[in-house]
Amino acid sequence: MAIDGIILSKIKEELDNNLPMHINKINETSKTEVIFNVHANKVRINLVISLHSVYNHIALSNENYNNFEEPSTFIMVLRKHLTNGIITKIEQFNYDRYLLMHIKALNDLYDEKEYLLSVELMGKYANLILIDKETNKIIDALKKIPPYQNNKRTILVGADFIYPDNQNKKDPFNDNDIDFEQSLVAQLQGFSKLLEQEVFYRLSDSSFKEIMETIKQSDSLYILSDNNYHIIPLTHLKKEYKKFSLSEGFDYLYFEANEKERIKSVTEDIDKFIKRQIKHYDLKLSKLNQSLIDGENLLDDKENGELLYTYSDLNKKGLSEINVFDYNGQNKIIILDPKYSIKENANKYFNIYAKKRKGKAYIEEQIQIAKNELDYFKALKEQVDIAAYNDALEIRDELIKYGYLRNKTKKNKKIKKINLYQIKYKDFLITFGKNNLQNDYLSFDYGKPNNMWFHAKDYHGSHLLINTDSPDEEALRLCATLAAYFSKGRYSSSVPVDYCLLKDVKKIKGKKPGFVSIKNYKTIYIDPVLDSNLDITII
Repeated sequence: MAIDGIILSKIKEELDNNLPMHINKINETSKTEVIFNVHANKVRINLVISLHSVYNHIALSNENYNNFEEPSTFIMVLRKHLTNGIITKIEQFNYDRYLLMHIKALNDLYDEKEYLLSVELMGKYANLILIDKETNKIIDALKKIPPYQNNKRTILVGADFIYPDNQNKKDPFNDNDIDFEQSLVAQLQGFSKLLEQEVFYRLSDSSFKEIMETIKQSDSLYILSDNNYHIIPLTHLKKEYKKFSLSEGFDYLYFEANEKERIKSVTEDIDKFIKRQIKHYDLKLSKLNQSLIDGENLLDDKENGELLYTYSDLNKKGLSEINVFDYNGQNKIIILDPKYSIKENANKYFNIYAKKRKGKAYIEEQIQIAKNELDYFKALKEQVDIAAYNDALEIRDELIKYGYLRNKTKKNKKIKKINLYQIKYKDFLITFGKNNLQNDYLSFDYGKPNNMWFHAKDYHGSHLLINTDSPDEEALRLCATLAAYFSKGRYSSSVPVDYCLLKDVKKIKGKKPGFVSIKNYKTIYIDPVLDSNLDITII
């Protein structure tokens, strides 16, 4: 559900309790999410501002957020003006769904300057606008709105900042003149339809004043099993709910959803590229196989040339066909070009044979190359589908490394650490990768020769190691389950998983990362049902 003005007023109270906030860093994690890393009450914490059309919100968070490698122009503008600034005051007007942050910072001449940051959380119109407080001019905005889209409120660089429209509704905490026969949303500031339904439901047992006092005293977020939420329990929906602090509640609601949005922002173009490559190589293989079929009659061409040389008058011209006996004594009609002599037609058939023979070898080579590429991109597609944010970045790096994508970042970029995933199980460490770079690093740099190695048979998927050469039955089955789950076979049953010592795993010469050959292996069949309580960490 969308945030309403009443909930936002409670978030504002929590933010007020942490003022002043010193802005250390400003980052973006997706096209609609900005993270201010701030110092407040002697601790570092993240101030998350999401301008997503569905789950826009603002809240403090202790979660770790991954940043875009290349910040947008808007983020660069925010950094220029607000880094090392101090948020001194936050305003909310009439329980509307926007906050106005007052920020003091030093300009290029080290003079103190005041800015306003308008955080507007109004569904699909959600926006973040930076304003010069002295001139009331817009410095920049996340979403620009030219006059032809909205002639009442233009949002462009250099335009005058105009506050969102005042809805002229009643104060729900102080106004007693309320008509309960009419919509509360239409009458009261900060009300959403969900809160209206809850208030009407509670009016059978409590007065409106008592209900509003309960809301006023609340400092928690109550989240239902269907992810509807408010600062009081939504009892009219008759569903189970959990109670959180505001910041913990919004992390619970949106961190995973925002993570998906962050992953999407990284993988969207990669996914399109990979799909195009798969389509390209599917089509190429089809054409190459057809060319191979067309060239299969090359022996007929050779035989035609040889049989023509057995004709008595090799210099004869003007024939369009000739009837000869083949090597089995059967009549055979050979098509001729009447412009040429019998001998010249024979040589023509020999030339066609030589060309086809050479072409067949080339086509077979190209078919193998196309098969390898198709196999590679199908593997990448499966990896993208289960990738976390950093996994997706590594897939992009791999495509850049092998020349499939252009590197848009600086050439002398610092080499990033390759992430792996790990589970502590009994006295063992189980470690696995989720993309080609991780798998290659795990199998040929990270692991030890006597570690047991696992991989789903005949599926693209994770390479997995356990730090022992003799895992017990439980550990063996857990490793096999993980290898099957993090593969294309995750939705199948009785998935075959090969396992052997790491010393028996070898790279395939000329192949890209992630492709290996194995020997001395065994196979176990497993249903890839993953225990949700497993604690998987990134190392």
